[in-house]
Amino acid sequence: MNTDQIRQTFENTAIVYDGLIPKLIPHYHQQNRLLLDLIPFDRQRPLNVLDLGAGTGVLSSLILQAFPSANVTVFDLAESMLETCQRNLSAFRDRVTIQQGNFARDDIGSGYDLIISGLAIHHLDHPGKQRLFKRLFQGMNPGGIFLNRDIVISPTPTLTQQHHQLWCQYIESQGEDSNYWFAKYLAEDIPASVEDQLKWLREAGFEDVSCHWRYLNFAIFGCRKPNQ
Repeated sequence: MNTDQIRQTFENTAIVYDGLIPKLIPHYHQQNRLLLDLIPFDRQRPLNVLDLGAGTGVLSSLILQAFPSANVTVFDLAESMLETCQRNLSAFRDRVTIQQGNFARDDIGSGYDLIISGLAIHHLDHPGKQRLFKRLFQGMNPGGIFLNRDIVISPTPTLTQQHHQLWCQYIESQGEDSNYWFAKYLAEDIPASVEDQLKWLREAGFEDVSCHWRYLNFAIFGCRKPNQ
């Protein structure tokens, strides 16, 4: 992972990120709603939550609104993203902890009931993803839930190419330059298939491992740490 390059990309786009990202990610708002619906806990239950690669805090905001007793640690690499996130979550400041770091190597904490990540883990190489999944397992309470929304690749090169073409058509339809964004994707992202990542989650010790949603090269998948 080229940490400096990735950090610079997000430092530069923090101000415009929330308006830009729906133009690059098909069904972005639908994905956010589904991620919230997939959290199986009672809405009044106190929760300790980690938002990994939190960006501007979109998912954290949804969780803090829906779970009034939740406390959220927002973890991100880019300082400007966290500054934007802090402003966006100012109404919940008593329940928010801001942490800057590289989740590939830095301490992410422990005791979490829920770990959620949106469009972040694909920056790690495949061994890095496997190591992270094991660290997430160790950092979660029994019965804890992990949900991940990410860029993925398909099981075959033919399907991957087809999905990339359709993705670029979507970006163009939103008035964005698909050549520019696809070149950045090739330079910075290391997506893995859903199938491989589900296998790695099982190997890390998780159960109820499943893909909940898939559209082209985007997916939402997750799992649960056993109760004992």
